[in-house]
Amino acid sequence: MDMQQLQYFLVSAEKGSLTKAAEALFTTQPHVSQVIHALEKDLGVTLFDRTARGIALTADGERILVYARNIAKNTDLIREVAEDSSAGRLRIAVNPSSSLAFLVEQFFQSQMKQELSLQYTECGIEQMLGLLEESRYDLGLLFVAVSKLAALDRLAERHHLVYTPLRLSDLVLHAGSKSPFYGRPLIRPEELDGCACIQLEDDFFSVEELLMDDPAFRSGKCALRKVIRTNSDHLMIHMLQETGLCNLGTYWQTRDYSLHGFSMSVIDGFQQQISFGYLHAKDQPLRPEVLPFLAMIERVIQEG
Repeated sequence: MDMQQLQYFLVSAEKGSLTKAAEALFTTQPHVSQVIHALEKDLGVTLFDRTARGIALTADGERILVYARNIAKNTDLIREVAEDSSAGRLRIAVNPSSSLAFLVEQFFQSQMKQELSLQYTECGIEQMLGLLEESRYDLGLLFVAVSKLAALDRLAERHHLVYTPLRLSDLVLHAGSKSPFYGRPLIRPEELDGCACIQLEDDFFSVEELLMDDPAFRSGKCALRKVIRTNSDHLMIHMLQETGLCNLGTYWQTRDYSLHGFSMSVIDGFQQQISFGYLHAKDQPLRPEVLPFLAMIERVIQEG
């Protein structure tokens, strides 16, 4: 059994047809059939039932498909390790944030002479945990409600990770000039009843859940209207500019959002209730490329 056989098996299972698999693999149908037959002979099992409509996995084929996918994934990880050894590489997963994107851009500019290779992905916390556990990323930067820190620590432990907090932030409302909240320095939680918002995609640690600590929201007397859910900061900015929608978040967006003329209102009673920090592998030293980036983040925090 070799990697080519596993590749042909995986593609054939995905396509449900040896002819379509041959097209995807840029080869001929007889060649694919020959490779699959050789794999079946090596393993001593039948992987596919041949039908008039194509091919279908047998019970043994279904079981082997799971293992084959894991082998393919681990092979990709091995290749990534080999790539990392050849050049400096920084791999960061972050919660969607224009401010974090700005900091990463500034860091990259400062490191261009070192020929830094950067991999940057915006995602939710659940996806971030998986990427870090598989060692596909070095660092996960995120915002999490202080009330959810214990839950995050338990979740991180299950993924062999640890969360390091860096600073606390307020829960704030970002609003454009078309919003009735525009220009307000302080807003009472009950004023948000029925407020039309654009928020990031649902996540177990979403910051708007902090409002559930307020008696009115906890009792169900008040509620946000989450009109739009998105993972796009570009859409967030455009909707805040052109509509009356608001966004609940942190004051980390102040630097970038102020360029667009958005106001920032602190939600009364929810000061210092959001933690910003990073996830990383437990009991493993951070890679050398990560340390200067973290130093820059910590410096910005101290200055802010």
